Amino acid sequence: MFALVVASLALLPAEPPTVRLDAVSYTDLATEVKALQGKVVLVDVWGSFCAPCREKFPHVVELHRKYAGRGLTVISVSVDVPGDTDAKAAARDFLVLQKASFRNVILTDKAAVWQEKWKVDGPPLLFVFDNRGRLAGRWEGKFDPAEVEKKIVKLLDE
Repeated sequence: MFALVVASLALLPAEPPTVRLDAVSYTDLATEVKALQGKVVLVDVWGSFCAPCREKFPHVVELHRKYAGRGLTVISVSVDVPGDTDAKAAARDFLVLQKASFRNVILTDKAAVWQEKWKVDGPPLLFVFDNRGRLAGRWEGKFDPAEVEKKIVKLLDE
């Protein structure tokens, strides 16, 4: 009887991954990325309002799934309007739908801050840092997910 109960528990659907969306400043994000020295880090800058971002996001989730065990750390950075509760809810709902169980943050700074720091008008934007904390790749707008994966694999193999 006990074996039957255990076997039936195995058939229950797995718990969905916990998805959080924490508010951070640009400065705190930069400090967090620097503290991850020793790991390859992928930072995905996106917004719930950005169709290309939403289109590419499943590739980010897949990269995390495939390479987290080899040392890849993923941070998704929503640049939705700070303080807009509807935008934050939309971002969190999207992350839950995508099962984005890695680190997810929403910037508290106004767009002008991160646009100036990253020298962009808006997302999508990807950064890859090597295990020494150095910027090893940057992609703006449309990008080839296979190219990003190739870069990550090369860095993980170093």
